[in-house]
Amino acid sequence: MKIKLFVLAVASTFALGSQAATFQNSSFNWNNASSSKAGKPVGIVKGVLEVAGISRNADNKNTIDPAFAKTSRPCPPFCINATNPFAPSQVDMVTELDMIHAARDVANGDKTLLVVDARTPGWVKKGTIPHAINVPFTKLNSKALAKDPMAVVEILTEKFGVKDLDGVLDFTGAKTIYNFCNGAWCGQSPASIRALLAIGYPEHKIKYYRGGMNAWKSLGLTTK
Repeated sequence: MKIKLFVLAVASTFALGSQAATFQNSSFNWNNASSSKAGKPVGIVKGVLEVAGISRNADNKNTIDPAFAKTSRPCPPFCINATNPFAPSQVDMVTELDMIHAARDVANGDKTLLVVDARTPGWVKKGTIPHAINVPFTKLNSKALAKDPMAVVEILTEKFGVKDLDGVLDFTGAKTIYNFCNGAWCGQSPASIRALLAIGYPEHKIKYYRGGMNAWKSLGLTTK
């Protein structure tokens, strides 16, 4: 038995060594899998290259926007958000595909949805998700609600499909909001969502894209 085990050990070591040599001599770069695939199609999902004017950068060597290359920002205020920072309210967290489909539906005339960029205008100018509108968090957060609630109500009635019935807000026709900002470390869209929840906006009509522009840019997705 000891002899058999020894032979197996030697055989295994030889096999592993041969595999390692094969990998070392291979032209495939394991540190950059795309390096040997430059020019290959870059789809959103298999067989889909574009949705409502949204596609991915086709350059397999493309890198992330330098504006989002920084790994560390002072916390607070730039702390990592929880998956659901609005608990106990059940706000759905959505993915890039959800955002793409929402943008597609908005582009096709769906009036029940709204893709909302909660960032300040300076950030929006650097690029946002196509078919999104900008409602800066500075105009829709707890401070804005305390300072000038009617200005917040005006946003809700003019943009979000809420009705003001003599001081009573009717959310029956309220749009489903897909809210985003700069990513998991950004508190702008969460601030807006908390204000919406505080004023009575139905939680099932609020979607939170936690990845935000940081994730969107990292996937090479189209901006406008």
